[in-house]
This record gives sequence, C-alpha cells and structure tokens, in this order.
Amino acid sequence: MISTRLTWKVSVIGEPGSGKSSLISRMAYDSDSVSGSLRGLIRKKLNVVYEGETRNVEFLFQEIEGFAGADNLLSSSNGVIIVVDITNPVDLKGLAKFIDFISNFGKNPLIFIAGSKIDRRYEAKIWEEDLEPLKKNQNTKLYMVSSRQSETVKNMLNDIAVSLLKRTLERK
Repeated sequence: MISTRLTWKVSVIGEPGSGKSSLISRMAYDSDSVSGSLRGLIRKKLNVVYEGETRNVEFLFQEIEGFAGADNLLSSSNGVIIVVDITNPVDLKGLAKFIDFISNFGKNPLIFIAGSKIDRRYEAKIWEEDLEPLKKNQNTKLYMVSSRQSETVKNMLNDIAVSLLKRTLERK
C-alpha cells in the first residue's frame, strides 16, 4: 500500500523561448499567461484515477533554461519534460544525446518530450515524425501540445501523473 499523497519533482527544460513558462502556467494555473511569479518550485495538486482508485498527487515543477549545466538541477527529478518549440529548428542528434544522458543518472527520471506551439502548425519546422525517434524506450513519451489549447496540456499532465504513479507502485 502506498501513501495517499504522492509528491514528484518534475523539471521542465528547454531552450529560451520554447514555451516552458507558458506550459508550466497552463499545468499549474490553467492559464497560458505567464506572470513573474514563476520562480522556484511551482506546486500543482491533482486527483488522478488509477486502477479504479482516486489518488491525490502533487507536482513540483522546476523550470530550467537551456541544457548546458542542467545536470545538477535534474539529478533529484522524478520526471523531466523536454520542451521543443516546433516552430524553430532544433539539433535532434544533440537532443538524443541529452535524453541518453539524463536517462542514466540520479533517480533515473521518466522523460517526456513536449512538442510545443502546435497551435502554430503552419510555421512548423519540426514535425511529430521528426521527434518520434527520440522515444527510444518505454521511459520516454512524446506529446504535441499548446499552452493555448488547454485540453492538450491537461491530457499530457494526466498521462504524466499516471506514468509516475505506475513507476512508484512498481518500486514499492
């Protein structure tokens, strides 16, 4: 039996302008407007139904700007959301190396790739098919989201909660 309340630290990392702050704002406050108060750990409580039972879970979101030197901040994370702006070209080989790197240290965090800004598809430089090869194992999931389309973010957050809950139960 696990405790009724679970708390997970989830780091949200990406290049400047990729949509990290807007995504955190949508996940935590159900708003796409970013305020200056998105500093430190942002708390979000959520009820998740898993195997017919409702669980109270809590996320602590941490925003990380850029990939260089992020290893210290990521080491205590249960999950990592890598935000990729689909309207800007990205080094997919470098991103694949980063995913390999973080999947082998610390708490062995679950990795989630969020292709952001799908509301601007007509400007896309990166497509879902380009990001698919980055899902090398079961611990990496891909979502196409927009902070302006709340349902896409809500579905992603719920799936992340279920994934983290499954992992927690497997380790007990």
